[in-house]
Amino acid sequence: MAHIIIGTAGHIDHGKTALVRALTGTDTDRLKEEKERGLTIDLGFAHFGDTATIIDVPGHEKFIRNMVAGVSTIDLVLLVVAADDGVMPQTREHLDILNILQVKHGIIVITKTDLVEEEWLQLIKDDIRSLVKDTFLGKAEIVAVSSVTQTGIVELKTMILAWAGEADGRQDKGVFWMPVDRAFTMKGFGTVVTGSVLSGTINVGEGVELLPSRHKTKIRGLQSQGKNVERVSTGDRAALNLQGIEKQGVGRGDVAAKPGSFGAASRFDARLRMLASAPRALEPRARVRLHFGTTEVMARVSIVKQKKIEPGQTGYVQLNLETPASARRLDPFVIRQYSPTLTIGGGVVLNADAPRRKLSEPQTLAELQALEREDPSEVLESILLAAGARLLTFEQLASEMAVSQARIQELAEELQREEKIVFLKKAGKAAATHIVTVGKMEQACLDALATFHKNHPMKPGLHKAELKGMAGKRAEPQLLEFAVARLTQNGNISETTGMVKLAGHKITLSPEQAAVKSRLSKMLLDSRFSPPSESALASELDIDGSQLRNLMATMVALGEAVRVDEGIFFHQSVAEEARTRLIDSLKANSEITISQFKELLGGVSRKYAMPLINHFDRIGVTRREGDVRVLGDGAQGVEK
Repeated sequence: MAHIIIGTAGHIDHGKTALVRALTGTDTDRLKEEKERGLTIDLGFAHFGDTATIIDVPGHEKFIRNMVAGVSTIDLVLLVVAADDGVMPQTREHLDILNILQVKHGIIVITKTDLVEEEWLQLIKDDIRSLVKDTFLGKAEIVAVSSVTQTGIVELKTMILAWAGEADGRQDKGVFWMPVDRAFTMKGFGTVVTGSVLSGTINVGEGVELLPSRHKTKIRGLQSQGKNVERVSTGDRAALNLQGIEKQGVGRGDVAAKPGSFGAASRFDARLRMLASAPRALEPRARVRLHFGTTEVMARVSIVKQKKIEPGQTGYVQLNLETPASARRLDPFVIRQYSPTLTIGGGVVLNADAPRRKLSEPQTLAELQALEREDPSEVLESILLAAGARLLTFEQLASEMAVSQARIQELAEELQREEKIVFLKKAGKAAATHIVTVGKMEQACLDALATFHKNHPMKPGLHKAELKGMAGKRAEPQLLEFAVARLTQNGNISETTGMVKLAGHKITLSPEQAAVKSRLSKMLLDSRFSPPSESALASELDIDGSQLRNLMATMVALGEAVRVDEGIFFHQSVAEEARTRLIDSLKANSEITISQFKELLGGVSRKYAMPLINHFDRIGVTRREGDVRVLGDGAQGVEK
């Protein structure tokens, strides 16, 4: 039998705590103030047999935040209505909250039946049926009890046990996640936190991360149902004894999670439905109290593609949190009006670490709608599409979808086989991007190169760093590399020595430029092993430095000149002659010094000999060994 978590709900003073005591023998009012005032203020907990826990919640409107923290993790609710009072304001608000939080199962319990006549009791039942008609409790059983006379208590116990025996248990998403509802210190043990395990498993000795602080600690000990255990799993009520953390470092609203699997964020994407009973429409930038899990945080609402959301209507929003918090995709949430406090709506989180979005664009709406899909492969594909040129690691995807990395691996491999996504690496970790994104990156590269060639017909191409600046400043470098590699493989572009160009691109010169280039070529050829400086060349040709550099780059690209150092160029045939002389000398003498190399070239200045032989080192013709050069591995190759 799966462990189940039961919660109470209902108006103040309708006998919720007395009902729990009658069912379990436990008084859940543990605080001194609660006993003095006869009023439940905080959450109370009681064991119901060996496989169930009851969470008793406060009914007063001032303590709705505690009520939400209690019922956010339950499997079955006991909606309590006092026979002498009937349906009251918090009955209605609690029912709204239960609906918003997607509680699926419940039993309606009419308490204090010893105070009313049978005829009145029937009127109360009719009133309740009218209240719950269009809710998940529309067909729920109604049990009339008295915690004083014990009337109906055995029947209620039997009903709960029968339901528990047929319950399937909570769906396990595979990654440990437990919202913390209590934190306290036990003498001799240290800090203990309690909560309902909503996903995954954890063992004594394992690491755990507290969110949103990201504080990492270890499990010293575990308890469930008041007993020491070695592990707790999905559906369990658990107490975690934490190592090396003070009570002040953790509290209600935190989450205990598998280390590195989730994060904290200040912005959620969400689908939100306003209650029909909300007093007014939800306006952009409205400040609300946001409740999810055991967390309460203030937030501002940004509305997607709508001016406002009217009572009873649904819309997509970004929730901008005033302090970072941690949630998971599809976690339900409640929003309450800032002042006066009143529950006005709620919904589900679609992205628990949302990017800043342009709320008026149709694409934004389409992306949020896609995140609601039930098929996990479709959701994964939608997330990668929405990520654009950002690579997402499997770790990030697991966090965003609130599933294990192993599950992400399965889904991603399926999409890869369908050729919908591409696997890459990001900081050494497995990552993915959508094939549509790759296509957009390829087109951006082609467009950038076409524009560059049009504006700079004399230049052979672009360096990759320049291409990134033109094609996708915000794109991941791995994505650009992959796109360039695919374009090269497909013959769309060519790449040489870090320069890329369109495959069909040819350098074009005007007649005037061709004439100047011809003169430049002759000057380099005539100067042999002592080429003029850039300034001397520019002066002789009557052009500026920029024009000269463009011409020199063109000649290098065309294979007519060789650049050996900054501002030093040799005619290709001269450089080839020097190379041939050098190889012949080394074959005859096995090594050569700089002085000997200078003499080999007819007594050329060290100013030119040194850069030239360094150039030969770089291309592998020679290899330096101390003060001499010997033949390199590339000595037999043809210089490009």
